[in-house]
Amino acid sequence: MGNHKALTSAVAAIASIATLGALAAPAFAVDAANGTYSPNGKSVAELAKHGAAQRIAAIGNKSAKNVVLFIGDGMGDSEITIARDYLKGANGHFDGLDAVGQPGALDDVQAGTGQYTTFSLGDGSKDSAVGKDGTGKLVANPNPGKLTPVTDSSASGSAWATGTKTYNNAVDVDIYGNPQLNLFELAKAAGKATGNVSTAEIQDATPAAMNALQYKDGQPVLALMSDGNMPTKFNPSKATAKDPSKDANPTVCTPNDAWLGNRGASLKDMTKKALDLLNANPNGQKNGFLLQVEGASIDKQDHAANVCGQIGETDDFDQAIAYAIKNVDLTNTLVIVTADHAHTSQILNAQPAYALSTVLKSADGNNMVVSYGTAQEASTDAEGGYNGGDMEHTGTQLRIAASGPGAQRVIGLTDQTDNFYTIAGALGLATSPDEQNALSKDGTVKVARTQAGKYVANVDGFNGDALLSYELKDKDGAVVSKSDSSTPLSGVRVKPAQTTSIALDKMSEGAEYTLTVTGRQSGKVATVAIQAPAAGSTDKKPGADKNGVIASGKVPDDSAVSGPLGATGTAVMAIAIAAVMLVAIAMLIKAARNARNN
Repeated sequence: MGNHKALTSAVAAIASIATLGALAAPAFAVDAANGTYSPNGKSVAELAKHGAAQRIAAIGNKSAKNVVLFIGDGMGDSEITIARDYLKGANGHFDGLDAVGQPGALDDVQAGTGQYTTFSLGDGSKDSAVGKDGTGKLVANPNPGKLTPVTDSSASGSAWATGTKTYNNAVDVDIYGNPQLNLFELAKAAGKATGNVSTAEIQDATPAAMNALQYKDGQPVLALMSDGNMPTKFNPSKATAKDPSKDANPTVCTPNDAWLGNRGASLKDMTKKALDLLNANPNGQKNGFLLQVEGASIDKQDHAANVCGQIGETDDFDQAIAYAIKNVDLTNTLVIVTADHAHTSQILNAQPAYALSTVLKSADGNNMVVSYGTAQEASTDAEGGYNGGDMEHTGTQLRIAASGPGAQRVIGLTDQTDNFYTIAGALGLATSPDEQNALSKDGTVKVARTQAGKYVANVDGFNGDALLSYELKDKDGAVVSKSDSSTPLSGVRVKPAQTTSIALDKMSEGAEYTLTVTGRQSGKVATVAIQAPAAGSTDKKPGADKNGVIASGKVPDDSAVSGPLGATGTAVMAIAIAAVMLVAIAMLIKAARNARNN
C-alpha cells in the first residue's frame, strides 16, 4: 500500500469513527447540538433537558434511608435575618435554621451549606410549546423557553422535584409539555413511604410539585386544617410610607389567638405527626421515606408586606426543623433546609422615601427598619394574601443547608435541579431517563369483568411512566376505543406503585379484542388478547382469579429500545468504534514507516 493510499485509508477510518460516534451520541451522552452555544452558559434548549441545569456532576457516595426536605416558601436570607434579629437578636441563634448545615452543631454528622440558583425557563405558558390562547386552544410557541431570572413557586418546586427546569406556572413538565417524574413518584416506585406537609392549600405550588398531578374536584382528603391558608402565628402588621413617628413608636408583633398552633396544630406538630406516620408505615420501616415540609405563609405574608406575619411563620418553620433534627437518626436521615425564591424585603438603617416600610424593635432593643421595595401601596387583603401592588419575588440565589448522609453535596454554588439529584442519589432513586424508563420493564395489564358486568384493565408496574396510552381493537383490527394522545399530557395518569385502572366501556360480551397499553415515556408496551365471556355466561375463563380476570399481558423483555440504538446497540457500537480506531492507528503507523523508508 502506498503512502498516500495508506494515509487516505487511515483518514477514512477516522472519519468512520466520527460517523459511528455521531450515531451513538444520543445513547452515550446528552446531545448539546440544539440551540446556539454561549460562552457564558448553556442555551435554553440545552438547559431544558432533564438534569442539564446541574452545576455539579458528582452524585456523592453517601446513602440515606430517609430524607426530610424543609422548604421555606419565599424565605430568602433577608427573611431569615429579619426573623432572627427580631426574635433572637443580631447575634442570636435559631435552633433549627441555624443548626442544619453548621459543622459541629449536630455532633459529628456530615454538614454542608451552600447557595443555589433559581432561574426558570419562561414567564408562563406563552413561553412554552403548550401555551393556550384566550379560548383555551393550544398554541405552540415555535421557540419555547426563555431564560427568566425570577422564578415562581411552581417552576421552582418542579425543578427540585424532577431535576428539569420549566416555565413559571408549570408543574412537573418541561417547556415542551412533556411530563417529568417527580421524587415522590420515584420514591414510591422504590417502595418508600412519602409524606407532604404544608401550611398552604394542598394544591398550592410547592406541595403540588410532589402530588397534584391530576385534576380532582370533590374528592376525599385527609386532615384539612382550615379554609385556605392557615392563620399566622402573629397578628398582621402594616407597612406604610415614610413617617418619623414610626421611629418613636416601633411596631411590636402580637400573638394571634386564632393560630392553630395554640390548639396543637403548629407546623412542628404536623411535622411530628408526619414522622410518626412514616415511621409506622411498613414501607417506611423497611425501605425508608421521603418527607417534604413547607412553611408556606412566609411567602404569603411577604407578598402582603406583613413583617410580623412573616416573622411568626419563619419562627414556626424553625421550630419544625428543630423538632425534626432532634427526633430523626441523622446517621441514616438526610435533612435539607432551603427555599424556593426570595422577596424584596430588606433591613435598612432608615426609612426609605420611595417604598413602604415597618419599623420594629429587635430583641437587642434597637430599631430595625424593614423596607418593601416593590410594595407601593398598603395591603388591603384581610387574608394576608396576594393583592395589587404587593411585594414581588426576586431572582437572587438562595441558601441551602443539609445535615446527614450526603450533606456535602450542597456545598458551594449549585442549582435547584441539583437538589433533585442530591435527594435521589441519597435514596438510590432512578435519576436518568434510561433508569426511569427501566422502571416500567415489569409492566402488566389484567383485564377483568366486574360483578356488574363492566370491563376494566388494571395496569401495574409502569412506574417509569407518567402517562399511559391504550388502544382497543376488535378481531378485524377496527379501533373500538383509545386514549387521547393529542398533547404530551394526554392519556391515562399512572399511579406509581399502585394499580391504574382503565375503563373498557365499549367491549361487548362474546367478542374478541386486542388491547395495547403503552407507556408514553418509556415506550414499553403490553398487549392483551381478550375473549369476552358470552352473554349470560357465568363461567370464568380457565385460570381466572377471584377478581374476575379474563385476560392478561405483560411487557416483554424487548418491549422498547432506549434511544436509536438501544442499550445492546450502544455496546456493540462502542466495540465497533474501538476496533475501527485500532485499524486507523495501525494504518497511520504503517504510513509513517513507509515515509521514513522512502
